[in-house]
Amino acid sequence: MRNKGILSLAAVGLLVSSLSIGTVKAEGNEYELSKKFIERQVEKPLQKGIINSYALNQLEKVVKGSPSYSAKSFNKMGVTSSSIPSSEDYLLETEPNNDFDSADDTSYEKPTIGQLLPLFDLDIHKVVVPKDGILLVAGAANSSAIDLGFAVEQKDFVENDKLVYLGSEFDAAGIEYQAYQAKGGTYYVGVLDKDNFYDNYLDNNTENDLYLIGAAFIDNVAPNKPSVNKVDNNDTVVTGKAESGSTITIKSGNTVLATANTATTTGAFSAKIAVQKAGTKLAITAKDSAGNVSASLTVTVADVVAPSKPVVNKVDNNDKVVTGKAEAGSSVMVKNGSKVLGTAKAASNGAYSVKIAVQKAGAKLTVSAKDGAGNVSSSASVTVADVIAPKKPTVYKVDDNDKKVKGKAEANSRVTVKVGSKTLGSANADSKGNYSVKIKAQKKGTTLAVTAKDKAGNKSKKRTIKVVRH
Repeated sequence: MRNKGILSLAAVGLLVSSLSIGTVKAEGNEYELSKKFIERQVEKPLQKGIINSYALNQLEKVVKGSPSYSAKSFNKMGVTSSSIPSSEDYLLETEPNNDFDSADDTSYEKPTIGQLLPLFDLDIHKVVVPKDGILLVAGAANSSAIDLGFAVEQKDFVENDKLVYLGSEFDAAGIEYQAYQAKGGTYYVGVLDKDNFYDNYLDNNTENDLYLIGAAFIDNVAPNKPSVNKVDNNDTVVTGKAESGSTITIKSGNTVLATANTATTTGAFSAKIAVQKAGTKLAITAKDSAGNVSASLTVTVADVVAPSKPVVNKVDNNDKVVTGKAEAGSSVMVKNGSKVLGTAKAASNGAYSVKIAVQKAGAKLTVSAKDGAGNVSSSASVTVADVIAPKKPTVYKVDDNDKKVKGKAEANSRVTVKVGSKTLGSANADSKGNYSVKIKAQKKGTTLAVTAKDKAGNKSKKRTIKVVRH
C-alpha cells in the first residue's frame, strides 16, 4: 500500500542545504540491505488500544514540527532526555549511514530529516529503547516523489522475542505510525524509497524531496512483583525491593496502610504501617512512573508475640483439673517440676480446663500457654492448697494419774486436748506423727476430746476417750 504524506516544512531550502548528501552510490551490500528491509515490511493493522492516544498525539506533533511539542511531555512516559540542544528543531541525517555500523543516532525529542539519494539509497538510524516497552516510529515525506518505506530491525536482522512488530496505521495526513514491543536495547530504523523497487527502479528524487522520521517510547510493561521481607505483629515498617523509582502501595483488604517510593538506584523501599494483627494478609504492589501496576504480592503477618502469662484459679489437693484463662486458641500446659501433668486448648473466650492427677498439698505447679506460631508465654505458678482435714488422732489409754495424753496424729499437726470447751493443752506431732500433750491429771470418767489441726488450718474430727482409774 502506497501512502505519500506531504509535510509542510518551513525553510525547506535551508534544510536541504544543510544535509550531507555526498556522492554515495547505492550498490552492492547496501542494495542487499535495502532488499532485506523491503522484504521484511509486513502490512499489519495496529490493534486499537495498543498505543495510548497521548503518545500518538505527541509523536504526531514531533513529526509535523509543532512548536508546542516539548521533551518534557515525553519524559513523563519514561523517555530519557537527549543531549541534543533544545534550540534545534530537527536532526539532519549524516551520510554515510547505509549500514548498521554507520547508523545515525535518533532522538526521542526531535525528528530526523533526510534524503533518499541516489537510487536505492538506504538510511539507517539507531534508536535506544531505555527499558521494556513499546517503540513507536513515525515517518512521512514532503514529496510525492518518495514512497516512504521504513522498518525497525535488530542489528544484522537478528530475529528473537526482543523485538515484536505490532502493526502500523496511517493518519489523515498520510503519516505512518509503526509500533513494536521491544525489550530495552539498541535497534535500527531502515528508511528507503519504495519507488526504487516497485516502479521499475524509478529514480525521480531531487534534493528538495525529504523524508522525516520520529520516535517515541511508551512504557507499557508493569514492574515485577515486589520482594518483601518478613512482616510480623511487632513491625511498624514493611521493607523490600521493587523496580527502582516505582511507588509501593501496601493494603489490607481495601484499606491502604501505606505508600512509599523506592530508591532510584537500588529499588529498596521502607513503608511505615500501624502494627498489624498476626495472620493479617497484606497485598503489596509497585506502580512505575508510567502508571503500570505490578501483580500483587501477598504477605501474611507472622506471629512473634508470645501470649500473656495465663491466669490460674486456685488448685487444691482434691482437684483433678486446673482451670483459668489464657490466649484464645492457645495450648495450655500444666507441669510439676519437669513433669507434664496435662495439656488442653483454650476456648475462643480464653477459658481452659486441664485434667491432672490429684497433687499433694504444697506442690508447685507451673502453667504456660503456647500459641499457634509456637510462641510460649512466661509461666504462671500456683501452689497446691491443702483443703483435706487430718484424720482423727489415735489416743493411748489415759488414767486419773496421767499428766500427759499421748498418741498418733498427722505428722507435724497441732494436737489439742479438751474437756468440754476447756483446753487442757496442745502440742505438735513430730515428723512421724507421735505427740505428747501435757495436761493436769483428770478424774476418773472425765471425757477428753482430742483433735489435730494441720498447717493449712484444716481440723480433724475429735477423738474422745474417758479417763480410767489407775
